[in-house]
Amino acid sequence: MDFNALRLKYHGDPVKMDEILQAECRHKCARKLPRTLSHDGFRFPSTALAEMATAEPVADFHARMIDGASTVLDMTLGLAIDAFAMSRHGARLTGIELDPHAAEVACGNAEALGIDMEIINADSVEWLRNTDRHFDLIFIDPARRDGAGRHFALADCRPDVTAILPLMMEHASRVMIKCSPMIDISRLRADTSADADIVAVGTRRECKELLLTLPGTGSTSAVTVDDSGEIAGTSGHNQPEPLFPTPGAYLLEPFPAVMKAGPSQLLDDRFGTCRIAPSTHLYCSASVPGGFPGQAFRIIEVHDFNKRSASDIARRYGMLNVATRNFPLSAPQLVKKLGVKEGGDYRLFGVTVAQNRKILIITTNDPTDNTPDSAADSSRHQGLHTS
Repeated sequence: MDFNALRLKYHGDPVKMDEILQAECRHKCARKLPRTLSHDGFRFPSTALAEMATAEPVADFHARMIDGASTVLDMTLGLAIDAFAMSRHGARLTGIELDPHAAEVACGNAEALGIDMEIINADSVEWLRNTDRHFDLIFIDPARRDGAGRHFALADCRPDVTAILPLMMEHASRVMIKCSPMIDISRLRADTSADADIVAVGTRRECKELLLTLPGTGSTSAVTVDDSGEIAGTSGHNQPEPLFPTPGAYLLEPFPAVMKAGPSQLLDDRFGTCRIAPSTHLYCSASVPGGFPGQAFRIIEVHDFNKRSASDIARRYGMLNVATRNFPLSAPQLVKKLGVKEGGDYRLFGVTVAQNRKILIITTNDPTDNTPDSAADSSRHQGLHTS
């Protein structure tokens, strides 16, 4: 459906324009808010808030993270998906929303969903400065978009959490901050506290956010949330000895949130894996570990990255899915360098291993697949092995 065309057609008709807005927002949020949208009375104040809304599985995780907090202040209410989830979890919610229309819509949505919570239309920072109330937890998701574009650093978001952190800690036993997944974790701790607990939260496809909680113990963990549940791990402090990938073994790629948190020691301890290089977020294992939080690829061939191997790979594999990890070329650049087409049943990883060695790893998604005869013959001669 062309919503822009409908807006042009019915421009000036407020009733029709609202109907178009609701239809477009429901279309945008159908996958991430199925439970919420089962209520016909739920409404959207704007497409912007629909696009920025937290997906229900992630909001449910946020609610579980409040750890028994009975009173919660949400300083950036927005569409209120997080607040509604926390309220269902048993907390008494106070939500503050700067935009009058969004606040009004949130009140109606709370009633439609049967949620009893306090919603205030105000500047949350000014409100906090002028109240004597204390909360078990303050939750804040600072706006990362404005007229100048998208921001990542906490100081560039609104409100500036780094400036108001002492104020929030004065009014709450704990503070939970939803941060951009693009922020470096060490930078995030430097901007807030070295003792902050940080959870990288994501789906199987991407890291969605970094969730920071204060006070904490300085832990870093990762949670992958999807319809079947969550897979979590906490980072270790010791780096294992790298393991060189060899044909017949399995190359393991953690889900994005796990890679962001970087829990290499925990993955090794729990699943018997080993990272192939300290700065390359790929792991090796003799078999596919049950429950590993990521994808597994059976290794067919391993080659040094040079003109001869590139030419040979292009000749024998006309089509490959290409990815790079800690490699001087991007995936599109490597595709062009190899002279192959993207697609097919095989995946090539361009990676950097120990001693800055650049290698190409050819894998298949299916452990039962066999390589083409020519490829199998060549791999016996050209595959690299641990020395």
